[in-house]
Amino acid sequence: MNIAFISYPTINLDKAVEFYQKVIGIEPLFHRSDWAEFKIEEQRFALQKVEIAQKGKNNAMIYFMSKTIEQDIKRLQSFGAKVLGSIEIKSYGKFAKFQDPEGNIFGLYQPPIK
Repeated sequence: MNIAFISYPTINLDKAVEFYQKVIGIEPLFHRSDWAEFKIEEQRFALQKVEIAQKGKNNAMIYFMSKTIEQDIKRLQSFGAKVLGSIEIKSYGKFAKFQDPEGNIFGLYQPPIK
């Protein structure tokens, strides 16, 4: 079974769309007043406008692919992403976690170099 989409709640949808356009590097498929959606290869990443959100209480997690995680960390910090902890290095790749401006947690994943 494939993932249909991953969704994050957001109070300020326009700000969240602007932030994730920079993170992902693409325009959304569409951006309505209550929902915006990005297509990343065969997956969908959505942002849903909500009236009340519990900052940082979202359990959803999305990892974006990275070719050079150290460079991407600097790039994400330049548009307001907060780095959580340090880079985790495993036999199957490198991981870094971030917090977006509304408290949602997301990550980067760099596969091992062969």
